[in-house]
Amino acid sequence: MFDLFRSSDKVKKYVLGGLLTLVALSMVTYLIPNYNTGTTTSDNPVLAEVGGKKITALEAQQLFQKYSQGRIPPDLLDVYLPQFVEQMVSERAALYEANRLGITATDDEALSSIVANYPQYFPNGSLASKDQFEAALAQQGITLQDVVDEARDQVILRKMQSAVLGSIVVTPKDIEDEYRKKNEKMKIQYIAFPPAKFRDQAKPTDEEVRKYYDSNKASFAQPAKTAFQVVVLDQDKVAATINVTDEQLRAAYSSSLDNFRMPERVHARHILLKTEGKSDAEKKALMAKAEDLLKQLKNGADFAELAKKYSDDGSKDQGGDLGWFTHGQMVPEFDSVAFSLKPKELSGVVTSQFGYHIIQTLEKDPAKLKPFEEVKDELAKEVRAQAVTDKMQMLGDQMHADLIKSPKSAADIAKKYGADLIVVPSAAPGEAIPGLGVNPEIDSTLASMKPDEVSSELVLPNNRMAVVILNSRTPGRPAEFSEVQAQIRDKLVNDKAAQIAGDRAKAAAERLKKGEDINQVAKSMQLEVTTSSTFGRPDSIDGLGPAASLGDAFATPLGGVLGPLPIQGRAIVAKVIEKSDADMAALPVEHDTLLTQLKQKKAQDRNALLMDGILAKLTSEGKVTVHQKEIQNMLASMRQK
Repeated sequence: MFDLFRSSDKVKKYVLGGLLTLVALSMVTYLIPNYNTGTTTSDNPVLAEVGGKKITALEAQQLFQKYSQGRIPPDLLDVYLPQFVEQMVSERAALYEANRLGITATDDEALSSIVANYPQYFPNGSLASKDQFEAALAQQGITLQDVVDEARDQVILRKMQSAVLGSIVVTPKDIEDEYRKKNEKMKIQYIAFPPAKFRDQAKPTDEEVRKYYDSNKASFAQPAKTAFQVVVLDQDKVAATINVTDEQLRAAYSSSLDNFRMPERVHARHILLKTEGKSDAEKKALMAKAEDLLKQLKNGADFAELAKKYSDDGSKDQGGDLGWFTHGQMVPEFDSVAFSLKPKELSGVVTSQFGYHIIQTLEKDPAKLKPFEEVKDELAKEVRAQAVTDKMQMLGDQMHADLIKSPKSAADIAKKYGADLIVVPSAAPGEAIPGLGVNPEIDSTLASMKPDEVSSELVLPNNRMAVVILNSRTPGRPAEFSEVQAQIRDKLVNDKAAQIAGDRAKAAAERLKKGEDINQVAKSMQLEVTTSSTFGRPDSIDGLGPAASLGDAFATPLGGVLGPLPIQGRAIVAKVIEKSDADMAALPVEHDTLLTQLKQKKAQDRNALLMDGILAKLTSEGKVTVHQKEIQNMLASMRQK
């Protein structure tokens, strides 16, 4: 199987590189090739050093962009990029330690892993195309040596992990405990304390409102506001003025006859027996099967039924029907035969790159020119649409030019061109514009304009074109007390209501713990008791969400009290009214699944400990150094791009 790779060390290394690149590109996790940019400058600082080898900012950025493929929003760089660098450091620290321990990887070990995970590149057990691998490498800008090193590194890491993870033990008690957690159930009654219920009891004084304003003046400001006009051309209104005559349509038809020429086409069906990846012996058997099917068809067998039963093509469910197609839509061998057959005529067995076909042409339609009457309606839509576009552009340009000359004549100019005029006497960025709604493009345009300046033509949603005239700008300023008094009062009401709700919830919890009836407690506070359905740890509770929001509720005894707990903006106090243990008789059915899940969890935990332990050890020995300041500088630089 590996004769190709064993022919020489040079060839082995060459092809192994191509194989491993394709694997690296297919991985979901970030696989970090062990290469270095080689130079460091003030523009390319060192982020970390592992065993004397440097990880530079340029290297980290290139790898991050490559593996994230632009899917990470800029505002999340602060979260993901440091984690990415941390993973680079952690993996290289583990590889450094493996090298000290003498752990190595052979070419055959790397190749065996590739063959097992990517059999599609090894039809019949051998490499299909070395050129394919070379092309894949060139497209990604990766060298063969890079991927060879990467393959060895990944095998070495797996060996290190296996040595530690092989000792994982899951005891019968572990499985039993996990089964109990998964299957035990409970039911609760709860009282919700929504702050809104207590708003009428929250009455901040005028003195409190004023005091809050005086203490927080800097946080209250009136935003900058602008007075502006928007002249809007509506495409629908412009379209209503457009009339397309028969004469125009015939002229358009005559000038674009090539658009209405219909090429020759056929309607055909087929039966395909695929030969891709088959041995010569298998192909010989498939040819015999195809000949037999052809014989059955010539003797009157139903084509559609045989296609549904024997065809390997996706069209089998339609009885092999491929619908209509023109020259060039099928592979050459298929195309040639399908167009040469007469309607209802059967082909012989046709060989293509996909396998053996039996083709039947059902209908044929010769090349022709669609007559004017047939395309008139479609042509009218196109001509009308183009006329509307041209007129919109013409009117927009003329309107813009007139506004540039006389920005104070917006009303007259709008009337001249049949446009709508929207006058906004005062608005802050982000406020809705009458008739247009919130429009970030107009906001950003206004931000860079001067009074009496006219914007360029803007394309707005719903097929509208607009020009903006800035009349005046009022700068932002600190808010006066009278302007924010109501806002502050509302905030203080909300804060006090939340405090009252929390206090009432604490009092309710204390009363329940002393043995009072939950219904009486709720009634005395003019609240209601809700009884949940029976739920388990993985379930959701109506009105509360995931059971996990109750904390360790399952450790609470029957009759015990939970809370107050903050859930969905309310304080919740609950009482456990039912508990049922897991049915241990059903444990054998789930035993193997639980065993696998627990092993995986322990493996993940232990692997994290292994990597963390290696990193901590090498850091204490001075073999690993991470420059957090340079990582933060790199982040700041990337945010500005």
